[in-house]
Amino acid sequence: MLRPSTQLRLKRAKQILFEVMSNYYFATTVDGWTPEPLAHAPWAEDMLHGRLIGGLAARSLENEFGEPGWRIARLTVDLFRPAAMAPVQVATTTIRSGRKVKLADAVITCEGHEVGRVTALLLTEGQEPPGTIWRPTPSQWPDPESMKNLDNATEPSDEAGWIFRTVEGGMGTGKQSRVWTNDTLCLVDDEPMSPIVRAAISGDIACPLANSGTEGLFYINADYTMMLGRYPQGDWIGIEVNQQIEADGISMASATLVDQLGPFATSSGVSLTRPPLALPPQPETEPTHPVEPTTNSQ
Repeated sequence: MLRPSTQLRLKRAKQILFEVMSNYYFATTVDGWTPEPLAHAPWAEDMLHGRLIGGLAARSLENEFGEPGWRIARLTVDLFRPAAMAPVQVATTTIRSGRKVKLADAVITCEGHEVGRVTALLLTEGQEPPGTIWRPTPSQWPDPESMKNLDNATEPSDEAGWIFRTVEGGMGTGKQSRVWTNDTLCLVDDEPMSPIVRAAISGDIACPLANSGTEGLFYINADYTMMLGRYPQGDWIGIEVNQQIEADGISMASATLVDQLGPFATSSGVSLTRPPLALPPQPETEPTHPVEPTTNSQ
């Protein structure tokens, strides 16, 4: 654990940083989307956060191919090269355009290098069939608005624009985890995040949340795939780790994503080892807020 005085200094440093920052991760410029300082990855100050790459691609794919009656049902984000804190460009292409199925690609470029590729499968919406279909019983989640910040250095501070509320476990605990997240910054300029963009930037967190252990986070995402039964509603997205398997320096992890209505998607991905990101363990806490069961919106 970090000393309380050290945690306080870190928190104040983040507060000062946030006070001089914009309220968005990227600014639109002639060179593409230029990242603001808060867009950096936890691995390095000069490295762009992978979740924001997924978000930019999802935004471009939705703007280019989204239309009423269609929905992105699967989003696969391949992260095959670290991106610098430099202007980013996204180029979209159509792979398949059918009456009920569309498949589209987005290639992300930074400093002349392809750093990622995102594939979206879009399906037409229709009427739900009659009958009862089995679904697992949703976990009970507390109201995120009633939860307090643990004020721990393992999580971003509220002032950094990315809010975490730990329900169970958490980064660095070595336990199965459930957390609420809420991005309070815009992704691009002053444009509010759409539901699919908010989902895309949250889906990336499933793997590090599952892969973090008591000695730190040794795995970095190579990809993540989201299966979306519906789009999320509201600003809060919960991530519940379901599985983690590792062998020979490669891991796979999966999680269920929920909003305040219940589960809406899954996110899974594979990761490879690298020098660890130190994560001091969080204090043991038990929720003291009223817990109400989530309900399935479908």
